[in-house]
Amino acid sequence: MESGWRYLRASVPGVAHLASSTECQDACAARLLQAAEADIVLALAVADGAGSAAEARAGAELACQTLLAELEAWLEQDPATRDWSRTTAETLLQRVRTTLEQRAAAAELPVREFACTLLGAVVAEDRTLFLQIGDGAIVIGTGDGYRPVFWPQGGEYANETHFVTDPNAAARLDCAVLTEPVAEIALLTDGLQPLALHYQSRQAHAPFFRPLFQRLRDYPESGCPAELATALERFLASPAINQRTHDDKTLILATRLAAEPVEASVGADPTTTSGPGPAAPEDSRAATDTCCNLTAPESEHRETSSDEAP
Repeated sequence: MESGWRYLRASVPGVAHLASSTECQDACAARLLQAAEADIVLALAVADGAGSAAEARAGAELACQTLLAELEAWLEQDPATRDWSRTTAETLLQRVRTTLEQRAAAAELPVREFACTLLGAVVAEDRTLFLQIGDGAIVIGTGDGYRPVFWPQGGEYANETHFVTDPNAAARLDCAVLTEPVAEIALLTDGLQPLALHYQSRQAHAPFFRPLFQRLRDYPESGCPAELATALERFLASPAINQRTHDDKTLILATRLAAEPVEASVGADPTTTSGPGPAAPEDSRAATDTCCNLTAPESEHRETSSDEAP
């Protein structure tokens, strides 16, 4: 399937999970889909399983795969009737919730044992639908830098957020539709927030993203280059990253070479939710030195805590 997209994705366990021999509770998925009108569309999904959920990894993986499957079915609809709106985002969320509920029932477990956050984007030639529930971030390239589409959702207490399985998930859903081309986009879980976001200004930290996107743009192959995907995993597991975050880490990067980054105006206020606290931009400078070549040595091990499902 020919397209102008190059993209990478990786999920790696945090140092606390490595120390306890616990699996990574993040998941991600990326796929090029063909719409009914023959256009190539990029679909992306990222999820972070709740630390207290018994089936956190399974819930995150199932949420990502279900979202992409539902997006594929949606793109097969007549483009004249395809609805790029919050109504569609709410429908997608409900179908992910239903799938998780069915899996929980089959396992004879409460659905909260599959609790996870969910971030998604479907990027067409001239418009993009974004959706998010929980923490993590979707970051897009603009004419002069990078910015988050939404600010990460936080709960009443530190390290608390919202999940797809919450009874009021639909009310917590952030959604936006951008009717301009998107040339660069990143999705990440909260394990990378201290490096990727500047909390005082509520903006993306450009020195984190710029060399990563540059490396992806410079690579001679389109699609999802296996060599760079492996390098991204090494980078996320490197000491330069683990010194600044203990959590599991997931990152999707995608760049469309056929278009240039444009100044964007998303139909939602990215400052409507609050983040977990201030982080200085200097925190990611050492990591930036490593990510220029997407290579890094082995990770360090330290203890940390995980998000809790309510």
